[in-house]
Amino acid sequence: MRRKLLLIIPVLVFITVSCIKPLEDRITGNWQLTESFRRGFFDRDYFQTGYESGIFSFHEGGSATYISNTDTLTGSWKVRQYSDNYYNSSSGQWESRQLKSLRIILVNFSQNRFVDWFFDDFNFRNNSHRIKAEEFVPGGDRVYEFEKR
Repeated sequence: MRRKLLLIIPVLVFITVSCIKPLEDRITGNWQLTESFRRGFFDRDYFQTGYESGIFSFHEGGSATYISNTDTLTGSWKVRQYSDNYYNSSSGQWESRQLKSLRIILVNFSQNRFVDWFFDDFNFRNNSHRIKAEEFVPGGDRVYEFEKR
């Protein structure tokens, strides 16, 4: 019985680990910006970026495009995992957290359009069909939500 358990446990660990997709594989595809807002203390202040009508395409290898009825921008994207230390005023302790950054750079020189978004953290939601990306900004973080198309 003990030998069977020793054989079953590594197999289960292997299956579990092999089913988790890397960040790059989960983000590749077509995404639409569905909402953007500044998070206040008690409310949300919604704003328009001008990029809600098009589709962002993140390709393997880090290339990216944005296409709408009036614009086409090309560029790159990159994700990175990192650790961040912060002071938790509730506990009075310094704590560490794991974050994922996302950078999107897109340009169209003929139309003089340029997008350079750096998100300090992002998370997948709804079975990897939504992305919630955040810019940490004093006075109210900016939140951008994308939906897979």
